[in-house]
Amino acid sequence: MKKIIAFAIAAFALTHADAQETVAAPVADTDGLYIDYQQYLGDGLGKEIMTGKGRSPVSPVQLHDSAALLRDEGRPGYEVATALPGKRVLHDEDIYAGKKKSVYVIGKLKKRNKQTGAVNFDLIGTAFAISADGVCVTNWHVLREIMGRTDPVSVTDSVYFIETVDKKLYFIEKVLAYSLNNDLAVFKVNTLGGRLQPLALGRPARVGAAVYCISHPQANFYYFSKGIVARNLAIASQLAADGSYNREGRLPIRMEITADYAAGSSGGPLLDKFGNVTGIVCSTRTVGEKAQTTAGTDMYFQQMVIKQAIPVQALIWLLRK
Repeated sequence: MKKIIAFAIAAFALTHADAQETVAAPVADTDGLYIDYQQYLGDGLGKEIMTGKGRSPVSPVQLHDSAALLRDEGRPGYEVATALPGKRVLHDEDIYAGKKKSVYVIGKLKKRNKQTGAVNFDLIGTAFAISADGVCVTNWHVLREIMGRTDPVSVTDSVYFIETVDKKLYFIEKVLAYSLNNDLAVFKVNTLGGRLQPLALGRPARVGAAVYCISHPQANFYYFSKGIVARNLAIASQLAADGSYNREGRLPIRMEITADYAAGSSGGPLLDKFGNVTGIVCSTRTVGEKAQTTAGTDMYFQQMVIKQAIPVQALIWLLRK
């Protein structure tokens, strides 16, 4: 989860050396059911790189400096207008269809190479909107390079962005609040006068409740998974926020779930049966056993992966403390 994944825009071709027959051209997908996700990100980024339209003037250094002025677990400077929670139970497929437009890829553009003119980017996680005017949520560790008190900002970074499922790019203009203990960051993007489609904040989920995850594990964009809440717990301080525990902060709370996710999913929303946010993807923890083989060699055998998320209660604390 906490590994930054680098990608470059590329074209892919599949060939079969042993093919004997001419393969007919594929029939167009008129229903939009099958999406070319390899092209998805490049379309939005490529358009922005070519035109530069709407580019945010806020650099990573400026974001870092503004975040340094914030107090851990301090409220945003204004009341965030969150949406009213839904009360109607939704079918699984309707949760995905209705909520995916509120979930984004989050990443950062690199400065243009002066010799080649090439522009690269890093994808660093997942984010989602909680207000129509551009307020979004992700993990603190996703924005660690601009949130960290001592972490240096890369001199090669250009701007931080989110990209929507509709291939629109919006640039981060301000960090509003964060929590070290509960690994949360609230930020605002420049919507260029437009409006985002926010997710409503629901209630903390009980053990056994169904949860749904929309995220981007290893650049598998808009991956949808379902599970249940396996455990709700408070965690040891040394396990919170990569060791950046604040002794004066809120209790680190977690919700362990069985829905699948992986690196790149960090900051993604976990939704309840009404389509409301009940948690935020955070991290994974491998559980296994050390044993000896018949040859006497020590081996580690993975048995399960525990998925840890941040309960929505921690976000409510941050927004309304």
